[in-house]
Amino acid sequence: MKKWEMARSLLLVIAGALIFMSFRYPMWSIYLWANMYPNGIGMSIYAYKPADPPDVEEMDGGMHELNVLNHYIGMKPISRKLPVFTILPTLLGLSAVLLILSAFIRRERFFKVALWVFLGTAVYGMVTFFYRIYEYGHDLRPDAAIKVPPFTPGIIGWNRIAQFETWSEFGWGTYLVLIAFAVAWGVYFLDRRFRKRALAGERA
Repeated sequence: MKKWEMARSLLLVIAGALIFMSFRYPMWSIYLWANMYPNGIGMSIYAYKPADPPDVEEMDGGMHELNVLNHYIGMKPISRKLPVFTILPTLLGLSAVLLILSAFIRRERFFKVALWVFLGTAVYGMVTFFYRIYEYGHDLRPDAAIKVPPFTPGIIGWNRIAQFETWSEFGWGTYLVLIAFAVAWGVYFLDRRFRKRALAGERA
């Protein structure tokens, strides 16, 4: 049991650290190619901001060029002032802190609170992401210079929007959060199993 307690603490600290590490990497990126952009333009979404993709220097442009294109097709500019870029990093940071504290506070109720906060954060992030993706592609100005039918940008893989070929992918920011999520919930279920075994041993 003592070995498990040490492993439990270490795993929860790792889970919290992975969440903090996720801030360094994009959570999602999209790239577009057309005749006027043979090297492509693109944008990456971090937990706390939209930004140029890491490989923007090899491309024809980044977030600025994408927003210029959005203007011509009647799409709203992608803004850093969206509430999600304040709320999501706050919730992720809170989840990380609670998980790290759970490594040292041996109270099941506290650990459950940390897990449910993390779960709520994940649900909020996913719902907001899919909603914004849909909203941006469907809330187009009718007086736009270039008429494009409402669309939903591809979430992952190759897609086509009007004359543009697009590639979308999740980044290490998302993968690190998913790994942390799996580790945290794995610890919870293993912890319950070890507790039950310990109680059974005491009764025997």
